[in-house]
Amino acid sequence: MIRPGAPRGMEMGRVASRAVRAGACCALAAAAAVAAAAPAAAATPMNESYAVYATGRTSTQPVGVASYSGGSPVLLPNADAAGLLGTGPITDSAGAVSAASWVPGLAVSLPGRAALRARLASSSCRYDTGARKVAGTSQVDQGQITQAGQHPIALPASARPNTRLVVPGVAVIMLNRQFTGGRGTLTVEAIRIRLLGRHQKVVLATSVCAAANLAPATGLGGPAVRIALGAAILLVLGGVAYLLRRRRPAVHT
Repeated sequence: MIRPGAPRGMEMGRVASRAVRAGACCALAAAAAVAAAAPAAAATPMNESYAVYATGRTSTQPVGVASYSGGSPVLLPNADAAGLLGTGPITDSAGAVSAASWVPGLAVSLPGRAALRARLASSSCRYDTGARKVAGTSQVDQGQITQAGQHPIALPASARPNTRLVVPGVAVIMLNRQFTGGRGTLTVEAIRIRLLGRHQKVVLATSVCAAANLAPATGLGGPAVRIALGAAILLVLGGVAYLLRRRRPAVHT
């Protein structure tokens, strides 16, 4: 409201000044929202999968890593490790609520002229957005352990979680190994092998899923913040430009 007797230019200057202050407050609030959203996004667990991981005499970084943020699917001609294992073409994938790993043509060398073979070892996990739960499973198709002079040991195709098999003098094998990590992240391993007497471990077809939908949110952490921040900046700039025009001395001719 313009007070009686007050110069109109002075009152408009006050209005613009208040607009600048209000816009600055909006800009600071929007920036604070962006800053608050960034650490939360960085701390979010990631969905990923990989075909092979080995530690011991033969060590490898996870092979064929696919992740929701980094790239998916990942296809490789094999995940071979000389003297330890051979595979066919592997496929790993990860999405906003799921992950999966497929390792076909699997052959793992075991002590005592033994071997573990399978037509396919696979694992998968998925977060159910309705039930708000994450679950996983694994498959071993036509899997068996062979030893010289021994009958083959058939591996169950759909083993219960954390099924443990012991082959005396050869290996300890865990099928469908599942465990929950921080913030409810589920890890599923189709096959985990510990070779006896060799200090060697091999993990095959691993899938990891967070207990959350990792798709970008549309709330304050997304476009809403950018729109509010842009509007606040425009408001500030407009107010500053108006003040500069009002303060410019008039040129009399």
